[in-house]
Amino acid sequence: MRGRLSSFAAWLAFALAFGVTPDAHAQSFIDRNAMSRDEIVAAFVDQQLSGIYPSGLPWSELIRADGTSDYREGGNRREGRWWMRGDQFCFRYELPMSGGCFRVVRIGANCYELYAVTTSGTAPPAPPNAEGHWNGRMWRDDAAPTCEERPTS
Repeated sequence: MRGRLSSFAAWLAFALAFGVTPDAHAQSFIDRNAMSRDEIVAAFVDQQLSGIYPSGLPWSELIRADGTSDYREGGNRREGRWWMRGDQFCFRYELPMSGGCFRVVRIGANCYELYAVTTSGTAPPAPPNAEGHWNGRMWRDDAAPTCEERPTS
């Protein structure tokens, strides 16, 4: 146990000295692969999407050109609004689901991961040991999902 603590302390000292954060790898992955505003609009507007949360809970959402959306999760249905904030895909729903803004990363030909961002536009701190740190994975219903593919960078 003492060896693990000293190893962690050494890593922490290095990280603080050089500005490394535990989610630096995830951040660079998002920055390198995030879709632009135009790519997001072209891929998702007037599309029915399906997806899963990291817990495995499925959801679906219709993204309409008029800025509205129809979100479904289990027996719950929420009408919402969507918009773009720079290259962030944002949503707002009636409570209890308030919404949020996300960077979108294309993982395969028809697979996308959503990464939450704060109001300042940065990713919130990732929970420890949360592989990938994605908040949702989705695909368009007009084609077969390709979520088994992974990008090389």
